[in-house]
Amino acid sequence: KSNVIASTTLHNKKIVISGGPGSGKTTIIEGLKKRGYFCLEEVSREYIAAGKAAGKENHFEEDPLAFSRLLWKGRIEQYHKAEEHFANKPVEKFAFFDRSLIDVVAYLHHKNTTVDAWEAGLKTHPYDRCFLVAPVAEIYQTDHLRMESFEQAVVLHQQLVKSYKQYGQIVEVPFLSPEERVDFILKHCNA
Repeated sequence: KSNVIASTTLHNKKIVISGGPGSGKTTIIEGLKKRGYFCLEEVSREYIAAGKAAGKENHFEEDPLAFSRLLWKGRIEQYHKAEEHFANKPVEKFAFFDRSLIDVVAYLHHKNTTVDAWEAGLKTHPYDRCFLVAPVAEIYQTDHLRMESFEQAVVLHQQLVKSYKQYGQIVEVPFLSPEERVDFILKHCNA
């Protein structure tokens, strides 16, 4: 078992918020930003939109590997952006990520595909803690960029749980109000 997720440092922690589509991750990230935390937003929506503009209805479904290459590159850039942020603000406690490199690998596992270099890359790009947020039927909505049904979102979430557990411990976020979810995450970050 590789320990890609684990740290005891009191500052400069890379914290991931992940989970199935439509689970409320973006709302949590927005709540963290409002409280002044450094956050890196989900990059996949811009790639999905670019794919649609190029005539690809569902870029990931049509070419999972090509779409995942874009995500891997974008998330590596985010990882380095967090490191630069910490270099400039060494006492900064956290950088929060809306999804991570582990998500790229997990989504490919969902398609029964692996990229050995990316699996190895997870070991050289560790995260300190990961919070998983499950999709909830009451708040689930599709839109022109989120095309999965609720049932598909649950299956993807289960794959994310399986993949994240391979790389370290996770904390599952209960279904609470957005403010309470942010409080829950910050409490567990400081534990």
